[in-house]
Amino acid sequence: RDDAPERLPLTTTTVDSGATDSTTATTDIEGTWTITPDTVEGYRVKEILFGQSTEGVGRTSEVEGSLTIEAGSLTAASFVVDMASITSDDSRRDGQFRGSIMSTDTFPTAEFVLAEPIEIPAGAANGDLVAARAVGDLTLRGETRRVEFDLEARLTGSTIEVVGTINVVFTEWGIPSPSRPASTTEDNGDLEFRLVFAKS
Repeated sequence: RDDAPERLPLTTTTVDSGATDSTTATTDIEGTWTITPDTVEGYRVKEILFGQSTEGVGRTSEVEGSLTIEAGSLTAASFVVDMASITSDDSRRDGQFRGSIMSTDTFPTAEFVLAEPIEIPAGAANGDLVAARAVGDLTLRGETRRVEFDLEARLTGSTIEVVGTINVVFTEWGIPSPSRPASTTEDNGDLEFRLVFAKS
């Protein structure tokens, strides 16, 4: 039975154009924003479990980081994840994840650092959905590689929310295959995130 949770969405909604704060311009959000406890990060891997197609999904809110907006551009962003805190609906999967797969005793964190600025569209206002392409350095299991991926972001009131998915081919990061006798996985999985920031 495939009862894995849905992919992480933007939880905020578009602001009513008649609202008093709906005209917040990009200049009003310049500065440093820090990740809040509402943030969620995790993985999604397709599995064949006892002959049934399903998805293994693990998540955590133990994430730290920040972003900086200057002159209408996202100039810096980074986040660090406590890998041992990621849990799924199966304790056996979690034990394998922390042990032979991700070796969290040796590599306790994963990290992403933005490598190129992201321009915020001119005239973007509170409640607008902004789509962008991000380029940065992702570190998993002690291996750092350059990645590119699409993301969506929205400013709503006092928060900025960002969602995205980074596909990870296990061998490129030296990650052992998660496949086991009763569970066969693909050779890649998705790193999913919903980052929620508040003004520092």
